[in-house]
Amino acid sequence: MKRKIAVIMASVMMLSMFILSGCGSSDDEKKDPDIQVNVSVAGPNIEEYKNIEIENLKEINREDFKVVQIEVYAEYSEKYSDMKMTVPKFKDNCGIADDIQRYISGDSSLNENDIDRISKYEENFVLYTKGMTEKDIKTLLNKHKLTVEYKNSDGETEKQEIALGDSAKFIK
Repeated sequence: MKRKIAVIMASVMMLSMFILSGCGSSDDEKKDPDIQVNVSVAGPNIEEYKNIEIENLKEINREDFKVVQIEVYAEYSEKYSDMKMTVPKFKDNCGIADDIQRYISGDSSLNENDIDRISKYEENFVLYTKGMTEKDIKTLLNKHKLTVEYKNSDGETEKQEIALGDSAKFIK
């Protein structure tokens, strides 16, 4: 519960920073569409670790797990329309690696608002990482591609594909 409140507060603060950071720049200086990706990988706190339940694993340690938090925020001007994020479920895409069930549990949300011209995607999950290096984790996360599509002023569809592992920051 505390973690969800912290995630909500962090999201509100991040959204406020994004809005305020745009106040000082002109439209010409600002990237359009502006797509920001944050991926953090950290060990679980004690409460998160207590909630991990795995039937087939014995003798697990807190160091065998990572909590992955993905946040994608997109904002676009009236030059673009119909922005859509296509987000494959991590559990389905990369849940198993090396014949080991790596995805333990998690949740995600996607909010798209064409009126306010913003889209936001969040996903948080626990990953079993025993035997994996940071490079292995990034490779696994890169299988999870996020696609952002939108129409430009000529009505043509433009598309950006984002490999989430490339954005991963490991928190010690």
